[in-house]
Amino acid sequence: MDKIDLNEICQQYRARVIRVTPLDDCYLLETNRGPKELRVWPRVDVMRWSFAWRERLARQGFRGLERFIRTREAKPYVIVGKRGVTMTDHHRRIEPCSQGVEMARQCGEVIGMMHAAQQESPLLTGAEYLKQEQLKAESEWNRAKALFAAHRRGDGRKLRGERWVAELMYPLLQRMERSYTMLSHPEISQDSIGVSHRDLTRDNWGIVDERLFIRGFFRPVLSVQHRDVAGYLRELYLTHGDLEQVDSFLDGYEENKSLSYGDYTLMLAFMARPREVWKSVETYVKQLEHEPQVPTTAIEQAMESQQTVDVLLQHIANRAERARSEGSHESL
Repeated sequence: MDKIDLNEICQQYRARVIRVTPLDDCYLLETNRGPKELRVWPRVDVMRWSFAWRERLARQGFRGLERFIRTREAKPYVIVGKRGVTMTDHHRRIEPCSQGVEMARQCGEVIGMMHAAQQESPLLTGAEYLKQEQLKAESEWNRAKALFAAHRRGDGRKLRGERWVAELMYPLLQRMERSYTMLSHPEISQDSIGVSHRDLTRDNWGIVDERLFIRGFFRPVLSVQHRDVAGYLRELYLTHGDLEQVDSFLDGYEENKSLSYGDYTLMLAFMARPREVWKSVETYVKQLEHEPQVPTTAIEQAMESQQTVDVLLQHIANRAERARSEGSHESL
């Protein structure tokens, strides 16, 4: 945010600024028109794309989101050099969402609308971001293979650490390989790959004026929409353990954006990544290089979470098979 004159930017808006408070990801402005948030975007193309999908969503009837406030010249943002600046309303009180099947469906409907709106914009293409995910998964898989190979060699010494942890390594590599190869499944249609803000979580939801409100998505970190859904459903199931909420979310989503067998396959590819197990085992193996004994608590906790996620994976796989029976002839 260096070299940007906030006073000069604020003058381009109709609001008179009384006080400016720097926050982690924005500036909080106290103005004569209420509190506002001022953000600096390092990528102007992402800012323009974000403006476009927010406006499409509002035109479709969903107004529970942070829209860009227009300047005195009716522009939705300000360009300063190679960066962009936007202003949005600041909501002092956002109530947490109630949990349940109906709320899950409403959230699914909104995300389906959001993803459809995002995909309409020609500013960003999903194929590029899918390629990045494929390269990242391959790199992580190769790193795991190298780490486990070095651990097995152990410079000719006896294999250190718990034997059961060592026995995890081969099936862990298989899972990582499976996730990587699924990202390139032939039934994944390039036309169905849209761009989104990568990490959709519970923190993005709230209630404002007794209506569902979705917030955030200002960071320039992007990925494909399928990662958005996969991560959110994973979090939803790990939190509540309710497959009915998972189905309700997906049913609501498909009210506004259909999901093919290939779409489900791509979601499964992201869900199948044994993230917590891999990170905990990697940390364990590296610590063994410097310590004679290392606790396995983190691995045990990760294994427990993975067992829960495996139930979700099977459920989504069954749903994918139903989608295949309607429009595909090739199984996972």
